[in-house]
Amino acid sequence: MNIKIKKEEKMDITIDNAKEILKKYLKNNKERLYHSIRVAKMAKILAQKNDEVLEDTIIAALLHDIGKSMTQSELLSLCASNETLMYDFEIFQLPNALHGKAGAIIFEKEFDRNSNPEKFDRIKQAIAYHVAGGEEKMTKLDKIIYIADSIEPEKENRYNSNDKKSLLTKINNGELVDIDEIVKLIIQEKKKRAQENGRECNPLI
Repeated sequence: MNIKIKKEEKMDITIDNAKEILKKYLKNNKERLYHSIRVAKMAKILAQKNDEVLEDTIIAALLHDIGKSMTQSELLSLCASNETLMYDFEIFQLPNALHGKAGAIIFEKEFDRNSNPEKFDRIKQAIAYHVAGGEEKMTKLDKIIYIADSIEPEKENRYNSNDKKSLLTKINNGELVDIDEIVKLIIQEKKKRAQENGRECNPLI
């Protein structure tokens, strides 16, 4: 996929432009496209509960998976050409884990940082960190995107047939309110599922 963008073509960081970029990269993957929209809806609710900037949250959520438009070899090539830090497990075992970092690179190529550097950097990091965090401490926005991606209704239904145990249900009914606690529970669930299915778990989570 050719993602070379001329400097003068870069976009302002708005929700409408984020929707345009989402369709540009995921229009051929309807399942991933609709997942991103559901994540944005979930992230909006979490942002309202946690006093986070709604526009930044919605943009980051809409674009969190744009890196999934690429094949494994394309992910590796893009990250390598941009001198992105990659761990051995990402290169040799789980190249798909690079889709967050790749998505951040695509975001940087599509959007104009000069208009609002702080907003740009916040959203870019949230996209990069939604898979398993990163080198810096996760911000509130990072955590919201990570949570929303993990508990959007379709994904929750896929992994949890007992609605009483659903993290989404517990959040909606007020049993779970602390985002740090929710992140911790999601990580525990992911490690448990990986172990039960006999597959590699992202060691960064």
